[in-house]
Amino acid sequence: MKTKLLSFLLLLLSFTYVNAQEAKFMVLGAKGEITSDGKKVNVGDMLVSNASVKVNGTNPYLGLAYIAGGTLELTKKGSFEVNDLEKKLSNKNNDLVSKYVDFIKDELTGSSGETSSQAKYGSVTRSLKKKPIYFYAPINSNAIKSEVTLTWALKEGVSSNDKFKIYIKDRKQHVLVEDDVQGTSYKLDLNDAKLKDQKYLFYYVEDASNHKISSDMYAFQVYMMGEDKETDKELAQLKENNTAIGHLILAKYYEDKGFIVNASSAYEKAIALSNGDKQYTKMYQDFQSRYGS
Repeated sequence: MKTKLLSFLLLLLSFTYVNAQEAKFMVLGAKGEITSDGKKVNVGDMLVSNASVKVNGTNPYLGLAYIAGGTLELTKKGSFEVNDLEKKLSNKNNDLVSKYVDFIKDELTGSSGETSSQAKYGSVTRSLKKKPIYFYAPINSNAIKSEVTLTWALKEGVSSNDKFKIYIKDRKQHVLVEDDVQGTSYKLDLNDAKLKDQKYLFYYVEDASNHKISSDMYAFQVYMMGEDKETDKELAQLKENNTAIGHLILAKYYEDKGFIVNASSAYEKAIALSNGDKQYTKMYQDFQSRYGS
């Protein structure tokens, strides 16, 4: 009788403990040896209350989204209690951040398709790109005045020695920047004095040894800080989080607002800060496929 009573009490305690565990964080990125209560942690998993998480491996990374808003990253080895992690974020809810964290969650879980803006730009660029080289950007887009990364690729069957020339022009087709490039990306500082505070910029790239292997002429309208108070306010909020997830959120914000070249730069920063997280890299590749030929 005593044995049965003891077994019942243990079962009751176990049931109470399990039901006391609530989902607190969703895993957005995981690199290294990440476990929770002895089980491997994967992207999309939930970390529950009263659990612990261990971070190990070479250059480990764990990116988390709090269920009530906010994000958290762990980049150092060690053991952490979920309840302690929650305390760090319990008073840091931000509706703007939460909106774009939800975008990221949806993409990770595959619960949503392309946004209307993505579908719009995707259909436009695919119908216009006829040249051997194409940029991972719409033919026409917007850019916030900052350093941006212009990235391109060659259509299937086109060969090159990986040396290019890039040209940046104004509306009257005056060449403002002409540069030799090794590889398929170029960092352009929109604050460069050479650009003379141009509102509209046009750009294209060609093979350094064969100008017939070239891209279409692309363009973007440069957004100056101060033009829209709401955009300025939102950017100020989002840029406070200088972490991998913070830049991932920025990338989603930029894409949502049509600042595609800025989104590309933000994705690259997120990947670098997360020590090359595979899921963030895949999200960047998916982003490029939306705007590539």
